[in-house]
Amino acid sequence: MDYSKLTIKDEAFTKDKFNLIVDDSGVLKTDPRPNNLADYYNFGDYISHQSDKKTLLHSVYNLVKLRMFKIKLDLIKEYENEIEKVLDFGCGTGDFVKYVESKNIKAEGIEPNPIAFKKAEINKVRVHKNLKEIESKFDAITLFHVLEHVDDYNKTLEDLISKLNSNGLLLIAVPNYKSYDANYYKEKWAGWDVPRHLWHFNRKNIKVLAEKHNLELIKIKPMPFDAFYISMISEAYNGNSKAKGIWRGLISNVSALKSKEYSSNLFLLQKRA
Repeated sequence: MDYSKLTIKDEAFTKDKFNLIVDDSGVLKTDPRPNNLADYYNFGDYISHQSDKKTLLHSVYNLVKLRMFKIKLDLIKEYENEIEKVLDFGCGTGDFVKYVESKNIKAEGIEPNPIAFKKAEINKVRVHKNLKEIESKFDAITLFHVLEHVDDYNKTLEDLISKLNSNGLLLIAVPNYKSYDANYYKEKWAGWDVPRHLWHFNRKNIKVLAEKHNLELIKIKPMPFDAFYISMISEAYNGNSKAKGIWRGLISNVSALKSKEYSSNLFLLQKRA
């Protein structure tokens, strides 16, 4: 697919249109980048900050989210049992921070969005607005669907690695624009989520970034639930019933058994000494 020919609309909110260009590292970049990017987050249906919604889709989303919390923490502990302190970068309302603390592990979060930050504080989460407020180091740092939102992903990775202990772990989850569902829905793929997603990654991009930042890529783990959720939203963008996305998500996951191109992946990386 020639991604440069795609014109992608902010289907979730403003209906503004954007294009994709390839940066120097081969990562797709949303173009243009709005000057008022924060305004694109301020709508009631932005699910990352709306864990209190009561619709059926949100209820299913929250159940899956709890399941994924266990998978993510288990993946970290599989490679490092002595995890004492975790930082969740882009923690939203702080649900994962609270989950980690419930397992008797110290945890903190960083969340720049003022609405989500306030909710995290109300939830009694130890949360910071940026990395500069933190002086300590961590055994593991997590970024769950966050790297695609940051201004400069290389600078962000550099800053986070500096906050890792020796042999510390970095766990990154990002959508994969090489997946079956991305290619099926094309410009209507909900995983683009422009312009909130400034960057768009594939598996190869993360491997290249690992080498660039002196990280060892330990494991890539698929996130099969994402294919269903993204496909359901994508069907809605096409004017169809969200239920159709369940079938398309299933096809995407079956296709990925051979191609390994899942809708989203978890990348576990370790800081090299």
